Amino acid sequence: MHKTTEGFQDVAAIITAMTDGEQLFLFDTINAVLSDDNISQVVLCIEENNSWVNEVISDFLLDPRLQIVRLPMMSAGLVRNRALESVKTDWVAYCDGDDVWCPEKTLIQRTIARDTGCDFVGADHYLVDEETTVRAFALARNIPMPSSWLVKADVMRQHPFTDSPVIEDGDWWIRTREQVSKVRCPKPLIKYRVRGGSVSSATPSKRRKMLIVKVAKVPIVGSSVLLLTYFAWLLTRKKKYVWLPAWG
Repeated sequence: MHKTTEGFQDVAAIITAMTDGEQLFLFDTINAVLSDDNISQVVLCIEENNSWVNEVISDFLLDPRLQIVRLPMMSAGLVRNRALESVKTDWVAYCDGDDVWCPEKTLIQRTIARDTGCDFVGADHYLVDEETTVRAFALARNIPMPSSWLVKADVMRQHPFTDSPVIEDGDWWIRTREQVSKVRCPKPLIKYRVRGGSVSSATPSKRRKMLIVKVAKVPIVGSSVLLLTYFAWLLTRKKKYVWLPAWG
């Protein structure tokens, strides 16, 4: 793969949409990923008995970059491992089927990777509601959301996800501390959709996010939440992640 005058052409996107709960949001996800000129391959993972995907993404089915992979239900980490078998590029970027990439996400991260020589670039994110309205800035000081990850494909082959139903990204993050060089891009480059019914809804982190978004949707209060979280994010902007003394 090579770098062209338009950008980088060595990144594959892996999108996971294994549940019916992503049906309402997958169009926005696919649209954002395929609108990224730096993405040369898209591997969309759906549950093997899915009956609605073609209707939802009908506008994109003729895009030669798109490949649909049907899989039996399994944890998100194992889905990503299986999807990696189809990746033909040097780099891979992940996105959950209800999140949305911001414009130039891949170009910004891939440029950082080239300039720093790192193996991994994470990015910050916005918290958005089900209608994709930005409600707050997230700090992302310790670990980035998987939907923001850009990582060398060979690194993921050497260090695959384990079979963890909720915290596979946290497990990977801890296991690879010494093996994978990680850099933070302190810019919000994804819209992380906060909704009920997702796999991670029961985690403390997700409950906090749901509370923030719920409060931010209250008239008048919303602008204050956005402003306060912006300043909190601004004060914690760094190019390195903060390692916690204890995880979990």
